Amino acid sequence: MFDVDDALREYAQTNGPEPEADGRIQIGYIYTTIRFESLLHPGYTSVECWAATSGMSRLFARSANIRKVFTDLTADSGGVCCLFDTGDGAPEQVCWLNGEPTQEIVSGPRFPDRRALVATWSDSEK
Repeated sequence: MFDVDDALREYAQTNGPEPEADGRIQIGYIYTTIRFESLLHPGYTSVECWAATSGMSRLFARSANIRKVFTDLTADSGGVCCLFDTGDGAPEQVCWLNGEPTQEIVSGPRFPDRRALVATWSDSEK
């Protein structure tokens, strides 16, 4: 369930269901894979989430409230990085990094590639 924003409101108009009385909306299944050794850094665990449909994936890209849920989950669990990837070849967006919200992209000036991003994480094995 997500708090309704403009993107979610538009999604509900074409893909149902209506927002609940508490102002939240259910959008469908989200699939999750947990890797106890991240592909990016073997000293970290990764949690990867995927939308069940292409329409939901496009919604994830448009909705700040959906990104906030995943960023908050990262922060609340002590995660070092929340990386948003649309899966369509667009640059990945870093939403959370080392305890701070951010809006950087991978392939940008600060992070030319994933290796540069991962280099900012502390060495978890120390």
